[in-house]
Amino acid sequence: MQKKILQSMLIGLVCITLAACEQENDEEALSRQTFLAHRQDALDTFNACERNATTALASLVAASRCSIFQVPENYEAIDARQIDLKVMVIPALNDLPEADPLFLLAGGPGQAATDLVQVAQIFSRVRTDRDIVLVDQRGTGELSPFDCQMDEEQAQEIEALDPEFEEIIELQLQILRDCLQTMEASAEFYTTDIAMRDLDAIRQYLGYSQLNLWGASYGSRAALAYLQAYPEFTRAVIIDAIAPPVISLPLYNERDASASLQKILDDCAGNDVCSTAYPELSEHYQQLIERLAIPQALTVVDDSDFSSIETTLSDFEFLSVLRQVLYSREAQRLIPLIIEQAWQGNFKPVLALSSQYSEDQINQGMFLSVICNEDYPLIDAALLAAKSDSEYLIQSEMFNRFVYEACAIWPKRELDQGYFEAVTEDKPVLIFSGALDPITPPQWGELVHDALPNSMHFVLEGFAHGTPFTQCTSVMMNNFIELGDFSELESDCIAQFKRRPFFVSPGGSSLTND
Repeated sequence: MQKKILQSMLIGLVCITLAACEQENDEEALSRQTFLAHRQDALDTFNACERNATTALASLVAASRCSIFQVPENYEAIDARQIDLKVMVIPALNDLPEADPLFLLAGGPGQAATDLVQVAQIFSRVRTDRDIVLVDQRGTGELSPFDCQMDEEQAQEIEALDPEFEEIIELQLQILRDCLQTMEASAEFYTTDIAMRDLDAIRQYLGYSQLNLWGASYGSRAALAYLQAYPEFTRAVIIDAIAPPVISLPLYNERDASASLQKILDDCAGNDVCSTAYPELSEHYQQLIERLAIPQALTVVDDSDFSSIETTLSDFEFLSVLRQVLYSREAQRLIPLIIEQAWQGNFKPVLALSSQYSEDQINQGMFLSVICNEDYPLIDAALLAAKSDSEYLIQSEMFNRFVYEACAIWPKRELDQGYFEAVTEDKPVLIFSGALDPITPPQWGELVHDALPNSMHFVLEGFAHGTPFTQCTSVMMNNFIELGDFSELESDCIAQFKRRPFFVSPGGSSLTND
């Protein structure tokens, strides 16, 4: 009798469990159907993304959907000015995608996310079951209300004047003053915290339950800000070249760029091939910078009509190019050659590189809205004064002076102090840093990693600013987003990276293992 009673109880328990499972499955199925219907309704309001003859990855763009999404400029006055954001959705290949897409967050600050289509290619496996979404952050891209860039005509006029340092600063500041007087936008509302409200509004519009985030450079700050503000709607985060909100990057740019250059000088001196080619590289660098303190007269050939142009090259201009070259793992290999050739009087290598680096993709107005509201308030006057007495290999006085003086006139508002606190949410966060990064070195990645209880930080030797474009990191990132945790993350390949050989002549390196 007792055996039958026990069997009946077990059968009843099984039935109750099965019923609960069936109910749970029914709820999950209904939730999924609701999401799919919501997403499809939203995507039906999107149009085909525009393409032209110069569109990169045209086939991927052709498969995507684009729309303009309106948000309040000031969420505390939602009936006031509305602003337009460009949204691009690269739909999942699966007709029944997951409800947690991957959002790509751009750098800068000031770069448009829709310029990151090439990054979407890295996440080809993620795209099998998940949408990839790119949102031009407020103040960026073709819809930006800021037109504060120096145009080509203004640049030519300034170059013709051959102005001194102080005059250049004042001319740049006057362009900003004119911009502020004519624009309708309230620049103080183009900060990261508000932009993440935009991002979550788009999440809701498209019906997504949670977001996976990838952000590099300033995009890492945006990703951390979203995680901090909306942890319940965050599934997993990948950040690269970390620029956390708890530090002021302008305060450290000379120090960190100089450390990156010093590592190049030391590595060359410690390498038989490089040290043989450039036995006095450090001394020649110092002599070159001292010589360029007096701008050197140069004759440059205009590629368009092969005419000769008389110009000058100053220490600031040389260092500006060198600073940009430090950002690239590949271009860093040229630095010993550039220094040595310039020391010998041949400035063609540095002039050739100067045309390769442009900040046209960075919207200056949005850049200042972020820096002046988020970094500028953290700058300690005493620390700044001490910094000015320091001698660095790469001085950036013009860059720093312009930012500091621009922030004195740029509109600002007081951000919630919680924004500047370390992010401590218990969500999986995968962190990458380049060991040679001149602006966001590994110490910032470690700072963020120490505060996040569920994170892993990988430092890649031989890499500079940004690390995603490798087979190793691509596989790691796709696995991480697919699973949403570290359970099957294989990172042995990270140990294979090292600095690539330096160029010992214009023809390249004598080594073949690069």
